[in-house]
Amino acid sequence: MNDMKRLIAITGIVLITFTVFSATASTGKTSSDESVGAYADADGNARFTAREEDDRIAVYAGDRLLVKTETRVSGLPKIDRMRLREGIVFYSEEELKQFIEDYCS
Repeated sequence: MNDMKRLIAITGIVLITFTVFSATASTGKTSSDESVGAYADADGNARFTAREEDDRIAVYAGDRLLVKTETRVSGLPKIDRMRLREGIVFYSEEELKQFIEDYCS
């Protein structure tokens, strides 16, 4: 039950963060592009990175920290720890949401 509350809280924080940033970074794009537009790479794709920080999973949009989860990296399988040390890149909010559901629940 506590894990479910944590997942809901983290998802809410991420969604609120995206909403706030997209509202302040409006650049004439359509509303469907706004939420990811502030963190687009050169091709216009959203770019988020999950990495290890202080033994926790931290999610960044560019250089800006969006959220640091309570999930301990030391409790994950070795391959996942290695991927997080290098940084896992996501090109959409959907990919990021799926990652959070998989690792932070």
